[in-house]
Amino acid sequence: MLSKAFKSQSKTLLQHFRRDFGSNPGILARILNTVDTKTSAYSMAKYDPTGHKPIEANDQAPEYNITTLSNGFTVLTESQVFPGAVNMGFLIDVGTRDETHETSGALLALKNTYLKTLKHTNETINYGMIQMSGGDMVMDYDQERMFFKGHCLEYDTIDMFQMLVDIALEPRSVLAANVARSKNRKSHDLSKHLHKYDPFSENSDLVLRTAYGYNTLGMPRLGLEHNIDNIDARMLQQFIMDNITPRKCLIVASGVQNHKEYVDLVKERLGDLLPVPEHLYKRTASEYIGGEYRSWTESPQTNIVLAFNSSQWNHEDTAAHHVMHSLIGNSAHGKNRAYNLLKSHNFVDSVESLNSHFSDSGIFGIQIQGAGSHSQDLLHVALEELANLRNGVSDEELARAKNKLKMQTLTNLEKSEDRLEEIAKNFLTFGDLTFHQYCDQIDKVTSEDINRAAGRTLSTKPTMVVTGGAINLVPTITDVQRQLQ
Repeated sequence: MLSKAFKSQSKTLLQHFRRDFGSNPGILARILNTVDTKTSAYSMAKYDPTGHKPIEANDQAPEYNITTLSNGFTVLTESQVFPGAVNMGFLIDVGTRDETHETSGALLALKNTYLKTLKHTNETINYGMIQMSGGDMVMDYDQERMFFKGHCLEYDTIDMFQMLVDIALEPRSVLAANVARSKNRKSHDLSKHLHKYDPFSENSDLVLRTAYGYNTLGMPRLGLEHNIDNIDARMLQQFIMDNITPRKCLIVASGVQNHKEYVDLVKERLGDLLPVPEHLYKRTASEYIGGEYRSWTESPQTNIVLAFNSSQWNHEDTAAHHVMHSLIGNSAHGKNRAYNLLKSHNFVDSVESLNSHFSDSGIFGIQIQGAGSHSQDLLHVALEELANLRNGVSDEELARAKNKLKMQTLTNLEKSEDRLEEIAKNFLTFGDLTFHQYCDQIDKVTSEDINRAAGRTLSTKPTMVVTGGAINLVPTITDVQRQLQ
């Protein structure tokens, strides 16, 4: 009897257990500390493609369209090459060379406050729009251009373009000017702090300042530090009014499916602006003067930058200067003449060529860095390398330099946002789209072209910047001119 009662009670308990836990075997598995492979966590998802038709798209050749509005604004678009984001930009033909001693630092102030608008939105709304669109919006500038650019999904194009127009053309408020003044000061403080760890960090500014003086192309990128306190709303507004005109503006976009629709969008936002007498807004021409600048720094190394006046963008020697730049190259980037110098001389730490072109001038030269005890030898090596450009270049070396330059050019044009910026600068510089001719222009350069361009360049007055701890050991530019004769 006892055995029968025990069996009956066990059966009842088992039924209750199954009723409570049978619907969720995972609980039982957890109680018994075992892995239940029958749960959904251990099952494989199955997908049935029946009835699904994928959307396919192939690369298409880009189509470029240009429209100039009646008030002077120009619109340039690149058709959609492959489905993706819409890239847009606002390129303005204004740079640090257009600043004066009274307006120095204005472009840095505009960059530091580019999202601070008031007319349609404010900084908080602008930042929120960028985040919600999944895109971006930035501003940068150089000696001759400032460029506002961004990207977003096609759905947000109208709102993002409105913001692009506001941040590019809207005069800065008193609040924005106060913030800009504070940020400009912080930018100078940061530059000084980083200069302690890299005593040669300011050489690029020093070269242009020595070559052109404290005006036009020689104006510092961060502006004159003593002019920070003069930055206010009136100064920023006056700088915009004195320099930005419709003819100096180029509105670009890539990834748009209809050029006319984008032009209509530009007309809706900018069509009411009146044209201005463009002949009254001419840029001051730069004047190359050359010279010598020496700055002592507490460093065992000496850095020498030796540059000469080269060619402007539309000069016949521009392509030759690019190939010369590739011939010397950078000692840290592959096999080139700079790398050979590094291997041949144990006192040389780094070598690289310099090449910059502007609308009315240019700079070409070499930068060498090494032991301060061999400062005189460093200059001699740099001079010898530049002088060798007037000699013949072998076919093998010339082909390698050309191929490397073409590869860099094509790589820089691969991304749609980088290509759009290059297209915009190309059109604003030449008045036409010539970027597709870059590789052909490189292929046409011969050894004789390099010799001719080098001869013209090295015959100009040198610009020499010497920084380091043994600057007194470096000969003067008079000695440089005599050795190059």
